[in-house]
Amino acid sequence: MGTIPKDRMLQFRGEDVHDRDGEKIGGVEEIYLDAETNEPEWALVHTGLFGTKRTFVPLREAEERDGTLTVPIDKDTVKGAPKVEPNGQLTQQEEQHLFAHYGTARDGDKPGMQTPASEEQKPASAETVAG
Repeated sequence: MGTIPKDRMLQFRGEDVHDRDGEKIGGVEEIYLDAETNEPEWALVHTGLFGTKRTFVPLREAEERDGTLTVPIDKDTVKGAPKVEPNGQLTQQEEQHLFAHYGTARDGDKPGMQTPASEEQKPASAETVAG
């Protein structure tokens, strides 16, 4: 994870994300949190000419520049990212494919499940409460 605090990172939902050269990649739909650390790990970003494609972008070493979320990768790398369906959680295998594509690895090289940040804001279900 970069130097942006979690609370601030979550505020980037609905905002643009830019590549290392300042070029707009797309708009942030959701921030995915690491299931173990509960820290932002991935941004689900609307990309493409009309924002019709959704792509996961790593948030490790992301920075805030002049109020804009900026990631240390280029737009072409994001365009070539593996297609992963945002179905509420990234599996370990999906995350491994993404890490391989972006040339990054999670601390300890141990991928874990990722969940959308909006999930933590939902009330607990009766099953979870009854436990």
